[in-house]
Amino acid sequence: MIRLGLRLTISGGREAVIRLVILVTAVGLGTGLLLAAISGINAVSTQNDRHAWLWTGTSIEPAGPAKPSADPLWWHISGDIFAGQEIDVIQVGASGPTSPVPPGIPRDPPPGQYYASPALARLLRGTPADELSDRYPGRLAGVIGDAALPSPDSLVVIIGRTAAQLARTPNSVQVTAIATTLPGSLEGERNHRGLHLRPPDEGTEPSGIDLILSVVALALLVPVLIFIATATRLSAARREQRFAAMRLIGARPRQVSVIAAVESTVAAAAGVAAGFGLFFVLRAPLAVVPFTGEPFFPGDMSLTLPDILAVAIGVPVAAAVVARLALRRVHTSPLGVTRRVTPKPPQVWRVLPLLAGLAELGFFVVHGRPPTVPGQIQAFLPGFLLIMVGLVTAGPWLTMVGAQVLAQHTSRPDSLIAARRLADDPRAGFRAVSGLVLALFITTVAVAAITTQSAKDLGPIGGHAAAGVLADDLAGQPLLSRGRPSPTAAVPPPAALLARLSRIDGVHSVIEVRADAGLTLPRQLIASGGPAGLVSCAQLARVAALGHCPAGAATVAFPQFLANAPAGRNLARITWPAEDASASQLSGMDLDSIDIATNGSRSAVEQARTALETANAYPAIGAPLTLGELSTQQNSVNNAYQQLADVVILASLPIAGCTLAAAAAAGLADRKRPFSLLRLTGARLGMLRRVVTLESAVPLLAVAVVSIGVGFAASAMFASVQLQHTLVAPGAGYYLIVMAGIAASLGIIAATFPLLRRITGPETARNE
Repeated sequence: MIRLGLRLTISGGREAVIRLVILVTAVGLGTGLLLAAISGINAVSTQNDRHAWLWTGTSIEPAGPAKPSADPLWWHISGDIFAGQEIDVIQVGASGPTSPVPPGIPRDPPPGQYYASPALARLLRGTPADELSDRYPGRLAGVIGDAALPSPDSLVVIIGRTAAQLARTPNSVQVTAIATTLPGSLEGERNHRGLHLRPPDEGTEPSGIDLILSVVALALLVPVLIFIATATRLSAARREQRFAAMRLIGARPRQVSVIAAVESTVAAAAGVAAGFGLFFVLRAPLAVVPFTGEPFFPGDMSLTLPDILAVAIGVPVAAAVVARLALRRVHTSPLGVTRRVTPKPPQVWRVLPLLAGLAELGFFVVHGRPPTVPGQIQAFLPGFLLIMVGLVTAGPWLTMVGAQVLAQHTSRPDSLIAARRLADDPRAGFRAVSGLVLALFITTVAVAAITTQSAKDLGPIGGHAAAGVLADDLAGQPLLSRGRPSPTAAVPPPAALLARLSRIDGVHSVIEVRADAGLTLPRQLIASGGPAGLVSCAQLARVAALGHCPAGAATVAFPQFLANAPAGRNLARITWPAEDASASQLSGMDLDSIDIATNGSRSAVEQARTALETANAYPAIGAPLTLGELSTQQNSVNNAYQQLADVVILASLPIAGCTLAAAAAAGLADRKRPFSLLRLTGARLGMLRRVVTLESAVPLLAVAVVSIGVGFAASAMFASVQLQHTLVAPGAGYYLIVMAGIAASLGIIAATFPLLRRITGPETARNE
């Protein structure tokens, strides 16, 4: 039987060859997408693991397998920024020849040298020195290897210092080994001196990675698996008729099952081989997609041995199982198949999984969410999975209901034919659009959740007009005394620094915030009633974006740290409280912070930032940031989820289109004889086209309405529990995506019309 099955597969005439090629192509495309999704999941974990070494020197630093070094390494990590991109700055001072070496470099850099990541090295070469390279002392000794970089775009610099220099620098620690694994939790980290310290590019803790991978697995793998299942059913009806004929001439059920399994397995195995080839072709282009906000190294898009075996064995086995299940009617009644007996209609119980998924989410609306991220994943993931399974399960019943409604409200021949065919076999009608229905549900949930999350953000700090103000206050210590043993020591503003800032093209004004112990601002002016300093009204008058003074005032209370300014509050409208100090008295007070008003251009901002950083004798924890950059950082989590949602939407819709295209082509091939007979009896080709369109449009629209409605219901429950916010309706972009998806689906159906003309000629009915 196996030999006969192979012969029928590859020597069954032109139709068998075409069927085999189509099946191999469809399974290959599905397998390639499946492998890309799996390798993307692996790449997320690999990328995140490369952040581990940056956690060296913190109290929650995980123990690595490396043997501790006899000569400790002085370690100081801080952050810098350039054009909105974060830079990890690691300063090291070796105390001996056996001091540990960070990954990606051959040795610890000596004083006067530094290593930079390839992306940062390109920036250093292509950017004026007063905008970037002047911040890092010495010369570039080489580039950092990929082993230390989460992404090809990562900006990292490792600067060599003497051990004595770093020993005198606050926030520096001695380490005897480089961390090799991420800590279990990234919250509450402090080094042994009690300082709140974390790397700028910190990665994602394991529970967050679990959340990301769960979303990816649910939103991408399920549509891909449906596509593969659809592909393995190509020409299923034609094969049923052929196998039923074999049964009628004496073939036993087991023999027919073996032949069907051989045909499906051969095609699936060839498709899997093609899918692996497609994956290796697409791996490099897919690696540049910023799935997590940063692109991957192509090598990170890798497959483990279990992944390879699961796909290489699982897809052919699944194809054989699908072929076996498709022969149930053949085994039960071969005469019923040859005479096309109408299958039993789907029952209303099919909506139960859908209702169960909604009920599961509703349970947590009433009882609240679990306190931990793993618990939240276990709480919400089964509910969304049940809903997705429920949509697929309930789809045939909803299709049948839609067909009955169409039949009751139409008298056109094409509508009646389409409604009757859908009512006879609603499973086949829904199967073609099942992928798109799931894609619409995924899109609805993703867009609604992101829209609701975005609504929680009040807007940019200080208002849009203040976005270009560079605030050198984020380290929490006074200018020029940051990093010194006594951060409260009085340091007068250096005339050289102020003169350098005044010469920068694009710097409009400098506001010096002077210390005044115990001075605070009311809560309505600054977040949480933050600490205040004193500023000169003459300086403030030159920066309208930061507010103004009362009439006649010489000095006012002003935020000590602009980072505390409430998001969404327009500082330009604030009248700051007047104080008794005179402008001449300010010059003798300590300098708390300095705010620089720029025109927002990259050149002005970066030159001013470089001037501030190079004015410090010792490194600070953080870099001066513009208020626009600070707003972006505070919204970074929301931006990351937005990126994830975009990738999910842009991936699920094309996969759904592939599923629809495969199902539509297979449906035409299976029904070419009835369509050709209709043409022989006088039916016009235009009427057949309307029949084909309605057979796909009715289940699509009927189930899509339910899918979108369920998506909004699930999003509302998720938002109220997880996001702690009422659901916010998506904007016009969501509705454009939905309409574009439905229009593209109808376009895919219309693309099959030339095939309909070719397969419905008189010769088809004669040859059948």
